[in-house]
Amino acid sequence: MIVIFSVSVTYAQEANSLSSSIDLQTSDSFEQSLLNQAVSFRVSDRAKSIELAIRALEASKEKNNHNVSAQVHTLLGELVLDDNKVTQSMEHFLAASIIYRDMKDERYEYVDKMIDELLPVAKQYEVTWPTALVLIKQADSDYNNKHYEDAIKYYFHAVNYLGSPTKSIQKKLAQTYKKIAQSYKRLKNREQTALYYKKTLDVFTAIQDKKNMARTLNTLAEAERYLGNYFTALDYSVRSLEIHKQIDDPEGRAKAFNGAGIIYRYIGRYEKALEHAYEAHLYYKQVKDFSGIAKTSNQMGLIYTRLKQFEQARSFYQLTIDLPENKIEPKTLASALREMAVIELDVKHYDAAMKLIKKAYKIYQEENNKSNQSLVERIIANIYRAQKNSQQAIIYYRKSLSSAIDAGSEVAQLKAQIPLGTNLLGKDNDEAIRLLESALALSLKAKMTSYQLYAYRELRKAEKKRGNFAVSLGYAEKEIKLSGTLQKEKDDDEMVLVKAKLYSHKKEMELESLKEKAKLDQLDLAKKSSEVEIAEQRRRISELELIENQYANFALACLLVVCLLVVLFIYRGFSTSRKRNKELDYLACHDPLTNCYNRRVLFDFLERDFSDLASLGEYCLIMLDIDHFKEVNDTYGHIIGDKVLCRLANLLRDKVNDRDSVVRFGGEEFCLIIPGATPKEGVKMAEIIRQKVEHSDFDNISITCSFGVTSIQFNATSPTELVHQADLALYKSKVDGRNKVTLWDNDE
Repeated sequence: MIVIFSVSVTYAQEANSLSSSIDLQTSDSFEQSLLNQAVSFRVSDRAKSIELAIRALEASKEKNNHNVSAQVHTLLGELVLDDNKVTQSMEHFLAASIIYRDMKDERYEYVDKMIDELLPVAKQYEVTWPTALVLIKQADSDYNNKHYEDAIKYYFHAVNYLGSPTKSIQKKLAQTYKKIAQSYKRLKNREQTALYYKKTLDVFTAIQDKKNMARTLNTLAEAERYLGNYFTALDYSVRSLEIHKQIDDPEGRAKAFNGAGIIYRYIGRYEKALEHAYEAHLYYKQVKDFSGIAKTSNQMGLIYTRLKQFEQARSFYQLTIDLPENKIEPKTLASALREMAVIELDVKHYDAAMKLIKKAYKIYQEENNKSNQSLVERIIANIYRAQKNSQQAIIYYRKSLSSAIDAGSEVAQLKAQIPLGTNLLGKDNDEAIRLLESALALSLKAKMTSYQLYAYRELRKAEKKRGNFAVSLGYAEKEIKLSGTLQKEKDDDEMVLVKAKLYSHKKEMELESLKEKAKLDQLDLAKKSSEVEIAEQRRRISELELIENQYANFALACLLVVCLLVVLFIYRGFSTSRKRNKELDYLACHDPLTNCYNRRVLFDFLERDFSDLASLGEYCLIMLDIDHFKEVNDTYGHIIGDKVLCRLANLLRDKVNDRDSVVRFGGEEFCLIIPGATPKEGVKMAEIIRQKVEHSDFDNISITCSFGVTSIQFNATSPTELVHQADLALYKSKVDGRNKVTLWDNDE
């Protein structure tokens, strides 16, 4: 016990009167009084001192007196150390340390010093496993409280006490490395994140924990992707999927497929990206994991956006938007709304874009996500800018800059500063140039060449407007020089992507080659066995030469069987692919909740019909909306609300014929396409449905609907205009008291 005694002596020298860590003060508080008594008995009656300290700790916790709690933990750490209880002492010192750090009290330095002195003592006296558990518990507490640097410190300490080769302790070591990697990930230190995921993988590989090997490989692939190491990321991803084929971990396999899909998207192999994302999507759909469905839907939406197939992209973002909000992460829903808004902005549907982006904005505000608030505010500004509303654009660019500053993101700041400066030109040139110069400095610091070029271009224009032609010319020269550099960087990036694509093809060919080699090895083994058997038979019955022909025929038959199996395998793969494509097409065309056609299909049908107006004839569109549907959701919950929507959809399908189409337009709105119907017939059908809904029982819930009817006779020249007419008629039904049918009237 010499070492423990030396620690106690060190303590006694540094804090003989406890003044370094405990305030002996007169106080009316019960817990402080108990603490003072505990200190007074420390030397004369240690058992009594411990008893009083424990009572003081309970009282301080009950009254949330953190100052006294920290002091009591410190005292208890010192008292149990006197009894040579190293691990228990360390628990108290660690508890005191975290409280002092949260209070920003310098006394945590004394407590941390005590912990540092106890660590080698614990190792020397072989209490390493309990010590490691205490340190990990403390680190987990820091991690959960987002004190990631402190968490890393204690995880590192714990690693030193996990050296035993036993499988259980090695598994705990791997999990600790994983926590270190996750802490660095939260700190956005990508290199250290990848390094410690590699250490995690090494330990799981050593103990052959295949499930954790596969999952770590997928996470490591993500870390390497963030670093731009696409070759390495692809290697890890492929290895993860190969191991998942050998184990039963469907959730991990789905995550691996989704991760591989993201990597393939980054290197431009969109077909493979879709294939892998869809595999993950199928699993999440099968287990009804709405969060997974939303994430993979967004992933497929992003892929179709890259392919500039915006209608397909819309359908997958809409799939996310239509999912129950309480079943998916707010940031996932916000991402779908944001990406949909950008698509609508690109096609100049400004009102739709603004409606979507405002919903995303509200989510980010509720989440207090300043970084994404800055992004969304910039998109809102871009919409106002496209609408030639410079004043509102400037307001939102300023908001974007403010949010970026709050988020501490210099990249987001420069992205807001440049368009803000550009819009201020001609209004406040001095501020505009100040903002552009600041953006230039940030872009140089962040080595973002494209934004440097953007800043040079706008500064050149600004100085030219102010008549500073020499300065403008200087920026022009820098702009020209940087353009060449940027083109080279672009070419280099494209070369990296091309190499990544070729590398991915190479890896696929290598895998196929290995599979073929395995098959050939099996065939070769079978062939050698046959030759041995033939030689044996020849030795035994050498006079029967016919045996050679028999075996030749047998070999030919085997070859034929192998060929047939290969053909069947290829056919099966083709059938599976065709089935998946069919499922994907159905998913893109139908609303997942009601199985009605979705909004994209509505416009597809209308575009098709409007392409030949001359031969279209009579044609009606009915739009209906459930009255006060929010009250149904608020009263009975979203699950019952979803059932009501499904029952209404079934009722609508029962009331139309095979030529008509039922479409879920969004939320609680539906559309009916009625070819061949006059306006009078359209109103009659709507009235029949209205009465049927009013007198139907939807799981003991009564609802009514409002209807808007329009016809091709009212001279709509486009699908959008026809839908707008029906929407206005529906709006009038609601204004007139709801539960009504209104025919669109051009005079109103």
